[in-house]
Amino acid sequence: MLFLITIHAVSAISLDDFDKELFIKVFKNVNSNEIDYMAKLGLDSEEIGLVLYYYSNADKVLDRNEIKKIVENKENIQDYHLYFGMPPIIFEDDLIKFRHPYRERHFPPINEKKYDKTYRSNNRVEKIKIRGKNYEYKYQDKQLGIEEKINIKNKKYEYKYKDRNMTEKLEVNYANYKYEYYYKNLNTGRTIKKEGRGKPLNKNNVYQEIKKYYHVEENLSEFSFEIKIDLDNLFN
Repeated sequence: MLFLITIHAVSAISLDDFDKELFIKVFKNVNSNEIDYMAKLGLDSEEIGLVLYYYSNADKVLDRNEIKKIVENKENIQDYHLYFGMPPIIFEDDLIKFRHPYRERHFPPINEKKYDKTYRSNNRVEKIKIRGKNYEYKYQDKQLGIEEKINIKNKKYEYKYKDRNMTEKLEVNYANYKYEYYYKNLNTGRTIKKEGRGKPLNKNNVYQEIKKYYHVEENLSEFSFEIKIDLDNLFN
């Protein structure tokens, strides 16, 4: 109950049945109680959709503490892509999913404007730096030959990944939302190049994109919005 008292000033929001069904169908592992819980804390349909989108793409666990931070700072919800190292864009040919292997990673605190942190273990080094809306992320594993870099600035997003099996790059220009994506499998030589013009990543655009996946069944089988969510025993 202490958690609810902390954010008592936020007004609860009622969601209609369509929105509940929408989120449950599109995002795996989400149930009606969890959607109701987020609405009770003051998040509307578009904000809930954007939160689920952020966390499903970042492979980050959404729990009570994360939701608390989001609700307390929800006026900045459009800028949360920065803390996940994500590009603020929705791509014209569906949402690009990176092909590099998944691994656990660290994230900065939500709504942090100045942040520096370095993590070291064995042959691995991970660095995160935030200055306002500028974000830098570096990861290196010398033993596995992995190098990963993310740079987010006012006008541009850059992502680079390389290991012994593949290389991957993504660049986004914020001025016109043009993007270029490149992937190469170093073992087979398979190469993928994509370029185009997307639209801004905001709560309205994400909500409309989610509705599109809801109405076209085959999209759900081809593209998975899988989220790691830990909101057990909500009402105990």
